[in-house]
Amino acid sequence: MNAKSQRDKKLTSLPIFGSIILAIITHLCCIGPVVLAVLGVGGAGLFSKFANLRPYLMGMTGVFLGLAFYLTYRKRKVRCDDGTCKIRKASKWNKIALWAGTVLVVFFMAFPHLVGSLITSSGNHQMKGEISEVIIFVERMTCSSCEFNIENAVKKLDGIIKMKADHKKGEVNIKFEKDKVNRNDMVKAINKTGYKVIKQ
Repeated sequence: MNAKSQRDKKLTSLPIFGSIILAIITHLCCIGPVVLAVLGVGGAGLFSKFANLRPYLMGMTGVFLGLAFYLTYRKRKVRCDDGTCKIRKASKWNKIALWAGTVLVVFFMAFPHLVGSLITSSGNHQMKGEISEVIIFVERMTCSSCEFNIENAVKKLDGIIKMKADHKKGEVNIKFEKDKVNRNDMVKAINKTGYKVIKQ
């Protein structure tokens, strides 16, 4: 493999990896909370600051992916030693890397919607005491992953019967046993995740 073909290979792979990294960063506000929830670490609400950048990052991801397709599938003229030119195509591995990268980008772009379909809204179901319901308003929820993180934190409390976080409304609806848990416990659990409860 000569120096020019190695340079072409690197030039083609940069936009592929760039688009994958941008796709991850684009949905960091959704991926970060889920990763932290799985690890049992708080502070996931801090990732919500990336939500405002999402449209720009998605656009940049599309540009990088488009550039990767162009560089991979363009026809390149190569000058030979005898002065003739021939058309050279991208290698099989470049095409495989491009399509694998595209699948990863699509996965990361769809991640918030995938997580939303996997979330369950139940809690501890052993009911013995008086049942109450509360709606808590929360700032910085931007997607289904935010809902997942908040639900995961609150479900750990004893006495939670059923709950549903809704990022579109910015609220968490919780059904609970009054003698086991109270609103302050739920607010503390939500605030520990890094999201902010709106005082009422």
